[in-house]
Amino acid sequence: MSTQEDKEKAEWRLKKHIELKAELQQNEKFQTFIQGMYPGSRDEFIDRYAAEKVRWLEWGPNFKEWLEKEDLHWTEDATDRLKEIQQKKLFDVQCLWRAEKLQLPEIKVTYDFYTWEGDIFNCPFINPVTPEEVDMYIQYLQSQNFENEQGFLDRWQDYEGIKEAYNEGNASRNFPDWYDFHNSRTGLSVYLLLPDVRGQKEEFYLSLWRAELHAKSEEARKKQKEKPSSSPAAAGAPDTRPHLQDHKDGWLTWFVNTYEDKQTQEMFKRYGGEHPFEDNDEFLEADLELLAKADRIVPVTGWFDWKEAIHRAADSYRRDKIMEALPLAFEQYRMNVDLHIPFPKPDSKHIEMNNWYAKAILRGRELNGEPLDFDF
Repeated sequence: MSTQEDKEKAEWRLKKHIELKAELQQNEKFQTFIQGMYPGSRDEFIDRYAAEKVRWLEWGPNFKEWLEKEDLHWTEDATDRLKEIQQKKLFDVQCLWRAEKLQLPEIKVTYDFYTWEGDIFNCPFINPVTPEEVDMYIQYLQSQNFENEQGFLDRWQDYEGIKEAYNEGNASRNFPDWYDFHNSRTGLSVYLLLPDVRGQKEEFYLSLWRAELHAKSEEARKKQKEKPSSSPAAAGAPDTRPHLQDHKDGWLTWFVNTYEDKQTQEMFKRYGGEHPFEDNDEFLEADLELLAKADRIVPVTGWFDWKEAIHRAADSYRRDKIMEALPLAFEQYRMNVDLHIPFPKPDSKHIEMNNWYAKAILRGRELNGEPLDFDF
């Protein structure tokens, strides 16, 4: 595909994403359904669903054929590995920023790093991926410590958790293997020894905010005891509307069949439908399916646990396919960078939390008689 065609396709995706979001927001049937849901989860779902629908519309008609021809799955997987390269660079910047070794206009509070974690390719204050970094990641793929994915709740910019895992053996999470490999090649583990000056300052202001919140809660509880018949729906009561349960198996299928037209339903099916969360047995099934569809003979080395032997063989094949796909993924990535085409925006789940966190710090500064800014 030519450079012009790539640019046109990227522009089509962006335009279609905006159109599909608008369609959902104007769909009366959907709005009636979603009205009773927690506000923060509405916008997140609309944005994520529109992005998924763009994929169905783009790849649905000829997805199987395209998959066989272009190996889309492995290119997407390899693209995620490029993101891991950027995550390590962002984490190093976070260590420096927290130690007040540098200033960044895009960062006001520590939670901003979580926001950029979710939009890593568009992060403006870290350099783009280089060929040398891709080569290092390939070395990591060939190492014994390659980690296919982090735990479900583990985060790349979880500063406190990652630092604890580095310093202690019984931490609640693992130290990312990619970070460990990168540090062994670059010596940048020294950043983990830097003090968290900024984090301690923020904690001081947050403690003032929490104290005020606790005092108000206690006062409200006392008033409630004095007036037991007062209405629970009084102003200021917490929003108890349910969150969208779109993570549950079958929910997305139900939503598509309920709110989409026949053509979109067909594109959804051709794309492969939804992919439920996998348990251990399903991981084994996934490994067996991967090996069954392999484009080469994959040796299975003997092991005392046959399931582990299958997993090791699948893992070896997976690494090989990622390494093969990395050059194409990197080429596509560089095309966006060189043409100054923004990468697709992910869901906005951290924006609401980020705003709350920043407001809490500002309130703490106000309680301490300081200006309402982040110049501290």
